Amino acid sequence: MRGAICVYVSLTCVLIVLVHIGEAHVIERVTEAYGLSEGPHWDHRTQKLYFVDIYNQYIRRLDTATGVVTSAYVEHGPVGVVVPAEDTSDKLVAGSGKDLVLVTWDGDEDKEKVPVKVLSSIEPSSSDTRVNDGKVDSSGRFWIGTMANEVNGEIASDKGSLYRIDDTLKPVKEVTPVSISNGLAWNIEDNTFYYIDSPTRQIAAYDYDPNNGTISNKRIVFDLSKTNVKGVPDGMTIDTNGNLWVAVYGGHHVLHVNPKTQQLLKKVKIPAGGVTSVAFGGPLLDILYVTTSGYGLTAKEQKETPHAGSVFAVKGLGVRGILANSFMMNGLKQTDEEKTDV
Repeated sequence: MRGAICVYVSLTCVLIVLVHIGEAHVIERVTEAYGLSEGPHWDHRTQKLYFVDIYNQYIRRLDTATGVVTSAYVEHGPVGVVVPAEDTSDKLVAGSGKDLVLVTWDGDEDKEKVPVKVLSSIEPSSSDTRVNDGKVDSSGRFWIGTMANEVNGEIASDKGSLYRIDDTLKPVKEVTPVSISNGLAWNIEDNTFYYIDSPTRQIAAYDYDPNNGTISNKRIVFDLSKTNVKGVPDGMTIDTNGNLWVAVYGGHHVLHVNPKTQQLLKKVKIPAGGVTSVAFGGPLLDILYVTTSGYGLTAKEQKETPHAGSVFAVKGLGVRGILANSFMMNGLKQTDEEKTDV
């Protein structure tokens, strides 16, 4: 059962706090509704949350202390993922269009256009694909996936891949083909990699070698088809206990999963159907930030879920996440003359 216990106004939007009766956690809406909000990344250096608005082509940054969201428009193309670049205060690395790009933006104010430099062309310009979710591993390698472009609400199968990009900036295919490359996570021991190709409704695990970034020995550790949960798995993160937190698109939930026992530990209901991704943040990494989508909703659906597209914060879960990694700047060897600003 869920009940509203207070409504208050921040600098940017009305925040709705919901408490789940009989459960310890509290859910707060911490941003206004955008389009297809995705890819939350907690920057522990600045204590701020980055996320993207894919089809509106924005990188957004939430100052959780003030509630202020600033935004930067990326002209290059749809933005699937963003992470800060290591040892800089105004450089971000993003997946945009079919490329990995370097964005110059300090996040302090809105920008209608930001400088963008192509670092790596992930897929040919002729391909009918775009980048989607991605994360950086413990060695600073960028793992980024692709998917077919959506046409009339349909996404073609088996057009995407999962790539690994190291300091050579050359993409290496690690998993192919995939349909909608999505959630990624590494355990705290750094020897297991978890991955989601959404239409399979499964979470796969691989042995992971942090020394060279290779994966092997694929096995399925959770299958939504064997539960009564609707929707498909989307973005994903992991806590220090080794348990996964999985956004379910079309299912109104975040799932808490033990990948070792394949047990569903908990379902956290989110007041939006298009739950897209999750990331732990806050000073103690004990707040689960949840992005959602308001993209493509009918008028009826918008009325039923007016907060779709917002970011939510789930507090009181009793677990902590693992620090998110930034992209290593020592991989950015090419000069301004060698790569043309877009």
